[in-house]
Amino acid sequence: MPNQKNLNSKRNIRPVVVLQYLTLIHYRESVFHRIAADPRIDFTICCGQKSPYQKMRNFTPQPPLKVKWIKNFVINITQMHFLVWQWGAIANLIRTRPNVLILLGADPHILSSFPLFFLAKILRVKVCWWSHATLSGQGFLGRWFRLFFYKHADGILAYDEVGRLRLEEAGVEPSTMTTIWNCLNDADYKSSANDRQVTENNCSIRVLYIGRLYHDKKMHLLIEAAAILKNRGVAFVVDIVGDGPELVATQEKTVALKLNDFVCFHGAKYDDDLTSFLADADIGVIPSWAGLSAIQYMAAGIPVITEENRGMNHPPEVSAIIEDETGAFFEFESAESLANTIEATFPKVKNLSNSCLKLVQERFTPEAVKEAIILGVLKVNAS
Repeated sequence: MPNQKNLNSKRNIRPVVVLQYLTLIHYRESVFHRIAADPRIDFTICCGQKSPYQKMRNFTPQPPLKVKWIKNFVINITQMHFLVWQWGAIANLIRTRPNVLILLGADPHILSSFPLFFLAKILRVKVCWWSHATLSGQGFLGRWFRLFFYKHADGILAYDEVGRLRLEEAGVEPSTMTTIWNCLNDADYKSSANDRQVTENNCSIRVLYIGRLYHDKKMHLLIEAAAILKNRGVAFVVDIVGDGPELVATQEKTVALKLNDFVCFHGAKYDDDLTSFLADADIGVIPSWAGLSAIQYMAAGIPVITEENRGMNHPPEVSAIIEDETGAFFEFESAESLANTIEATFPKVKNLSNSCLKLVQERFTPEAVKEAIILGVLKVNAS
């Protein structure tokens, strides 16, 4: 880990850092406010107010967080795919000329990032990508495109070690990269193992799903696994907290398989309204596409089961799920394997819960992520 004093030794002047972001997305509130309050850097976010993610909430900034508002011109192609041009971003870079500019992940959806990259190089502003560090699924040209920008950047803030090692193997200079992990807001860490209602004598498995219900989440696997558990005579309850385009289809499948007494739908819940669900759950199940919701379960001491990772099947946060330590994986698109994994995991819940809490504290809290980001930025500034 870099020495903090050496990283910021240039006359002890705080480097000016601009994060070029899409919007003030709600789950970043705690980490952004922590970065802004840290005396080691002068931090500003340059972003718009219109989000390309139609269901994502934003937050209202409070001092000392500084925000330069610009306009997002958004074209939504599908629910998860879009094109964005950020009007005013180039003018802000010319006006501020920060020491370090942080851009989002060499993402071809954000069109304005690439002229910003070249302009920053002309202005001798250090450029850092905040990135998933993915290369697969892009085709030859897509891979070449991303590698070009990663190799010519001054730094990369990678979400996990898998992504960092992936870029290193592809030829990106290791010294430019820092693993920063990811986190939720402070409020999402209020539940702990002490709050949970799990007891060793509890013979009924309480399974929890929190999140949007859409096609890529493969909710049918969870309902089919519940039917298998029912046929085996296993005592269990599945709580589904969320809404989305697949809600009706999931409810209809539940009725068709006669699972009304076993599967409960609670609608979308946020913040304090989730506390009781997190306190009661034994196991969190994410049938597919395990992102930050995995950290939400683990922060409450709940081990997570998800589908085995295949290529682009999961975001980087899936690296927090470690087999027989913080959770487990079931076979790809197999409801029977999911049912087996739920049964096999239940007796281990107490030990897995302790491992979940330990890992989250080490890597996935706002404080831990803030520290990693700032040290990464200071390393880039000193390079």
